[in-house]
Amino acid sequence: MFAIVMAGGAGTRLWPLSRRRTPKQLLALTGETSLLQQSVARLGALLKPHDIYVITGQSHVRATQEQLPQLPPDNVLGEPLARSTAVAAGLATVLARRESDEVALILPADHFVADEDAFADALREAARAAERGYLVTLGVVPTHPATGYGYIKAARQLHPASSTALVERFVEKPDPSAAERFLSEGGYSWNAGIFVWRVYAFRQALERFQPDLAEALGRIEAINRIPGWMTEVRDVLEPLPAVTIDVGIAEPAAAEGRMAVVPLDAGWSDIGSWSSLLEALTGARGADLVASGPHLDRDSHRVLVHGGDRLIVTVGLEDVIIVDTPDALLVCHRDRAEEIKPVLDEIARTAGDRYL
Repeated sequence: MFAIVMAGGAGTRLWPLSRRRTPKQLLALTGETSLLQQSVARLGALLKPHDIYVITGQSHVRATQEQLPQLPPDNVLGEPLARSTAVAAGLATVLARRESDEVALILPADHFVADEDAFADALREAARAAERGYLVTLGVVPTHPATGYGYIKAARQLHPASSTALVERFVEKPDPSAAERFLSEGGYSWNAGIFVWRVYAFRQALERFQPDLAEALGRIEAINRIPGWMTEVRDVLEPLPAVTIDVGIAEPAAAEGRMAVVPLDAGWSDIGSWSSLLEALTGARGADLVASGPHLDRDSHRVLVHGGDRLIVTVGLEDVIIVDTPDALLVCHRDRAEEIKPVLDEIARTAGDRYL
């Protein structure tokens, strides 16, 4: 068994801390180590360091290697261009050169998990289902009617003694009323974007559902790995469209009864925005105000403060995000944290790349 940690995200919704040179997975947002370091450390209960691979943008290879000195340097794989998760997982599988009957764990690098033992148990259960030929995903047991995640609808259980079930269908991010209905009906879980499968089962799925990508990966596999060979890899990947695992593989596989889902109840959160970070940290710490850096408060609630060297004082605030960096300050309502992305477009038009 081996793991591929996908660390290619830009993390624009966590601006101004997450920047092009320091994307969110390299930042210490939930503790003293970065999200990437935490993701790799969680795999230590299952795998040795030489069985853990990280795929990231070529410009972040060195920084990733520096953060993960326990991994062989060659296990940090540079992606020559971004083409979303299905391409990244396929490329990493080819570059890793593992056996076709091995089980691969595919995980994002930017998640938060409170209960690491429960997380490892869920991956072990998923690996057992993958050994039977299923493509497997982890479905997070929902705690509230979230609208920021996709959902997974479970069908029948694979075995009466197991909580693993077939996937009936994947559902895009719902509106509030649909999310409420999913929770009341039951049988729905959040889509964590974590997948487990045998290498040959993944390649078969690519050949069936993404034949152009499968053909491209076959060409990459045949490239002689001499100096400059990644230029050839880029040339092969460039014509391909960006395709996610969810849309390109998981959804059609579920329609054919080939996807299984393992419940995950481990205090999981996708750290995709400042609002989700606040939610994850308040849940883990049991406090409704989370602050880093010098900070004083009087009677504020549901507030996140991420400071630097300057003292930040908050008085009587509710549902506010404050992020202070040397060259930019963000203050926003937590319910509007998703609007950072379009704001960055405006910053790019008016100030260029200076703040990006």
